[in-house]
Amino acid sequence: MKGAGRAASHQSPHRAAEAAAPRTLPRHVGEGAACLSRGAQRGRTGPHLPLLIALSIGHLLTDVNQGAVPALLPFLRDAYGLSYAVVGSLLMVSNITSSVVQPLFGYYSDRSHRRWLLPLGIAAAGLGVAVAGWVRPPLLYLAVALSGLGVACYHPEASRISRYLGGDRRATGMSVYSIGGNVGFALGPVAVGLVLAVGGMRGTALLLVPALVGTLAFTGLLPVLGRTEEAMAARMGRGDKVPARPRWRAEVMLLTVVTLRSLFQFGLVAYLAFYNVEALGGTKEGANQLLFVFLASGAVGTLVGGPLADRLGTRTVLVGSLALVSLLHPLLLHAGRVLVFPVAALLGLALVSTFSITLVMSQEFLPHHVGMASGLNIGLSIGLGGVGAAVLGAVADRWGVPATLWLLELFPLLALALGLLLPEPRPRLSRAATVAGAGGTPRGQER
Repeated sequence: MKGAGRAASHQSPHRAAEAAAPRTLPRHVGEGAACLSRGAQRGRTGPHLPLLIALSIGHLLTDVNQGAVPALLPFLRDAYGLSYAVVGSLLMVSNITSSVVQPLFGYYSDRSHRRWLLPLGIAAAGLGVAVAGWVRPPLLYLAVALSGLGVACYHPEASRISRYLGGDRRATGMSVYSIGGNVGFALGPVAVGLVLAVGGMRGTALLLVPALVGTLAFTGLLPVLGRTEEAMAARMGRGDKVPARPRWRAEVMLLTVVTLRSLFQFGLVAYLAFYNVEALGGTKEGANQLLFVFLASGAVGTLVGGPLADRLGTRTVLVGSLALVSLLHPLLLHAGRVLVFPVAALLGLALVSTFSITLVMSQEFLPHHVGMASGLNIGLSIGLGGVGAAVLGAVADRWGVPATLWLLELFPLLALALGLLLPEPRPRLSRAATVAGAGGTPRGQER
C-alpha cells in the first residue's frame, strides 16, 4: 500500500483523480470547486462554458492562420510561377509541422502542466503566416513551418483541458472548443482576401495583430484556467467510470478513419478553389468564397454533432456523417457554378461535424493519456492526411484537378467501411450510478 501511495504521488493530478477518486478536493482548487457545488449535489457536472468559449477563441486565433495557408496558394502560385507539386508540398509542410509533432506535445501534457503552450502557440502561428507574404521559396517553407509549429503547440494542451471543462457532456464541451477552430479555419480565406486587398502580398503582416492580442489575453488567463481545470478534473474523478487499460486496437482503427477523412478534407480544401476557377469558370475571389462556405458550414455541423453524439452515441453519429459525405461529394462535382455553393455547404456540415466526435472517442479509448490521444487524433492522423496533399498535387499536374477530386471519393467510402467496424467507446455510468459513485470509488477504477 505504501508503494502504491508513492507511485500515485508521481501521477498527474488528472490521472490520480481518475484512478483513485479522492473523497475531498485539494485546498488549492477550492475556489474552482465552489462553482461546481450545485452540479455535485445532482451528481453531475455540466460544461464550464466561459472557459470553453475562451479556449474556442484561442482555437480560432490559431487556426485562422492554418486556414490562411491554402487560401494563399493560388496567389503564391501566380506570383512565383509555382507548379501544383510545389503548391502541394507547401501544404504538406504546413500539415506536417502543425500535426505530426502534436503527439509529442500531448505526451508531456499528460505528465505536467504545459498551459504556457497556449499563448506560445497563438503567437507562433500568427507570426509564421504574417511573414509568408514577404518571402520567396525556400524561405517560404520556413515561414509556413513556423506557423504550423504554433498550431501544434496549442491543440493538444487545449484539447486536454477541454475534456475536463466539458464535465459529463464531453462531446458537447468538445464541440464548443472545436467550433473556434472550424470558424478560424473558415475565416482564413476571408482574412487572406482582406489583407491582400489592403496591402498586397505584404499585407499578410496584418494577421500578426490578432495573434498578439490573443497571446497577451491568454497569458493573463492561465491562473484562472489552471484552478478551474483542477477542480473539474477532481470532480469528474469521483463520478466517471474509467477503464483500467487503454484500447489501442480501437484507437488504431479510429486513427485510420481520421487519416482517411483528413486525406479527403485537405485534398478538397487544396483543390476546390482551383476547380472553381478552371472547371467552373469562376474567379479567384469566388473560389475563396466557395472555400469559406464549405468550411463555415462545418462550424454549424460542429454545434449540432456534439450534442447529437451525447444523445445517440459518438460512433452512430460518426458513421452517419461519413455516409452522408460519401453521397454529397459526387453531387458537388456534378453541380454547376451556382448549385456548387449549397452542396459545398451541406458537405462541409457533414464532414467537419465529425472532428469533435472523433476527438472525444480517441480520449475515451485512451482515458489515462488524453493529451497524447488528442495529439494522435488531431495531430499525427491529420498530418498523415496532409502528406497525401503532395501526392494529389502530382496527380493534378498529370491528369487535372477534376480527376483529382473524383479520386477523393475513395477516402470517405473506405472511412465509412472501417467506421462500421469500430467498437463503441466504453459506456459511461448512468446518472443513478454516478450519484452512487460520488461517495466512493466506482467499480472499474480499482487497480
